[in-house]
Amino acid sequence: MAIIFKAVNYTYQPNTPFEQQALENISAEIPTGSYTALIGHTGSGKSTFLQHLNGLLRPTSGVIHVGKQIITPETKNKQLGELRKHVGIVFQFPEAQLFEETVIKDIAFAPKNFGKTEEEAETIARRMAQQVGLDDELLSKSPFELSGGQMRRVAIAGILAMEPEILVLDEPTAGLDPQGRLEIMEMFKRLKEEQNLTVVLVTHQMDDVAKYADNVIVLEKGKQIASGTPSEIFAQPNWLVEHHLALPKAGEFALEFEKKTGYKFATLPLTEVSLARQIASLLHGGGVHHG
Repeated sequence: MAIIFKAVNYTYQPNTPFEQQALENISAEIPTGSYTALIGHTGSGKSTFLQHLNGLLRPTSGVIHVGKQIITPETKNKQLGELRKHVGIVFQFPEAQLFEETVIKDIAFAPKNFGKTEEEAETIARRMAQQVGLDDELLSKSPFELSGGQMRRVAIAGILAMEPEILVLDEPTAGLDPQGRLEIMEMFKRLKEEQNLTVVLVTHQMDDVAKYADNVIVLEKGKQIASGTPSEIFAQPNWLVEHHLALPKAGEFALEFEKKTGYKFATLPLTEVSLARQIASLLHGGGVHHG
């Protein structure tokens, strides 16, 4: 499902002393099947943008297309039920929303809520538990007996049980150690490929943007200030600094390497794999030239 924002504005508490414009004239397109990263400094409007994707918020003005669904300021809540089956949002610390007495009941909650029989919902729940790497013996346990990483997988399985076409990830690895972060991000990559999902990722982890995204939207103070591929967005380190953004670690290392050695990379490497490949090429006398 493609997502299109057309001249979207959103104002919190309009016509009050607390009025605050959170999105200003946003026109953006997220293609079907893409992996789009939404980045920007704190307060840039990322969370507000996300909450428009399934109608949790409606624009103050402008139009949003999510697949065939059109969201305008006049759209009523009851018109958004079908959309919410197709857009699954993984908020920060989703495990805080677990509430059922067993893991399988928690995962089965959404499909039951959307009209599946108990048996159908349990079948879906078992499949999704497998998809996120939860062992069968955990399904009868209370989710609150599990480790933090396992609880997060239960919460994610519960969202996948809706069988969404769009998966929205709001800082999905917050609070996890590096290994846990890698496992979760690799899991999302696999799920995207297997289920042909459209993924929207909000993150402060620029390494994840470089490694997983094919499309980047940059917000600042509610405005879209850039969009493009990770290579295009990260091509101007000085511009990033001006807008309180960072390079991926591989890019930072490459710039230091250039300063200290006088060599110039043909293209700035953004991932560890790209960095290793270009340095190996340099050591063998090709691919990198003297600045």
